[in-house]
Amino acid sequence: MRTNRVHKTLLWVLVNVSRAILSLTLMFSGLVKMIDPRGTEYKIKDYAVAFGMDDMFVLYMPLGLSILLALFEFNIGVSLLFGNNRRWVSRFILALFLVFTPFTLYLAFTNPVHDCGCFGDAVVLTNWQTFYKNLLLLLCALVLFFGYRRQTRLISEHNQWLVSLYTWVFSFVLTLYCTYTLPVIDFRPYHIGANISQKMQWDESDKIPPITDLVITDPSTGEDLTDSIVASPGWTFLIVAPRLELADDGVMDKLTELTDYCLEHDYTLVALTASNDSLINYWCDITGAEYPFLVVDEIPLKTMVRSNPGLLLLHDGVVVNKWASSQIPGAPEFVAPLHQLPWVVREQSTYGQRALLLFSWYLIPLLICTVLDRLWVGIKLYRERKNRM
Repeated sequence: MRTNRVHKTLLWVLVNVSRAILSLTLMFSGLVKMIDPRGTEYKIKDYAVAFGMDDMFVLYMPLGLSILLALFEFNIGVSLLFGNNRRWVSRFILALFLVFTPFTLYLAFTNPVHDCGCFGDAVVLTNWQTFYKNLLLLLCALVLFFGYRRQTRLISEHNQWLVSLYTWVFSFVLTLYCTYTLPVIDFRPYHIGANISQKMQWDESDKIPPITDLVITDPSTGEDLTDSIVASPGWTFLIVAPRLELADDGVMDKLTELTDYCLEHDYTLVALTASNDSLINYWCDITGAEYPFLVVDEIPLKTMVRSNPGLLLLHDGVVVNKWASSQIPGAPEFVAPLHQLPWVVREQSTYGQRALLLFSWYLIPLLICTVLDRLWVGIKLYRERKNRM
């Protein structure tokens, strides 16, 4: 009898530990993608190019897939954590990893893209590390599949729709916000507060610096201007437009106002792009741009700011603020020199502070809902016992 009880307890622990590993992994993976949907979009495009499928994707399809993947991962992770629809969620997760684990093994051998992008820029994994991670998750999924009845519910079956509805609304709003603006948590080396020049330097430990691929050249002479731009003293505005043919030309008025402002106060303003001379000339013709263009590879430009175009403000080589195309300030904001404008320098919270704030917006209402549900279940059980007596 005692042996049987110990056996059941061990099975319960194994199932729920596996459930915790799977749910937290899926939630973290989904959350990172929700915070940076453009980053996942770029990774999907990389895979499409590597497999020769880029012609199959229409303009906004990679972004749509990125958003759907983020929402799916986060919501399925939450459902698993709360024990919602235990049978079908366990079956679906097993089917998912039965497909993805062999696929990641293939990626590990062929290495078409250097990192999987599973956790965005928050945690960069090699393809072999991704395979080992998926192998562990597959084992957890098998345990969950055969022991799904042993999952402890965190909310009653009657009220589980509240968790699902709230999670879908929260994740959808957050993803759209980060798509339209910028990631609310920036894991990239060009985050606010970063000294770009320092992040390009090799130290005594011979550790690879965070930035290794940034080379800024003059398109007319081919001269390397990287150091003179990223380490320039004073204030420097960088207009970042990876591909001018896809850039939002609706910001042309604001960029014109920014040009006039920089000329008035003797601030540096340059545009960085990966486009060729003909596209640069066409952009200047349709927008009346008078700022100089410098050429940079497309990859570091997409890493700098998740927008086309985006805007970075440097002071003595340090990133003090950055804006998406939807946020670029115009003439009404530029009412004084930069050092007199309180909104120019935005403080960069630590990853922990921002993550805590983000989770608070999600977890506090969810915690209230869970507590109320537990009280409701407790009252219901009490009434049933009382009626029996």
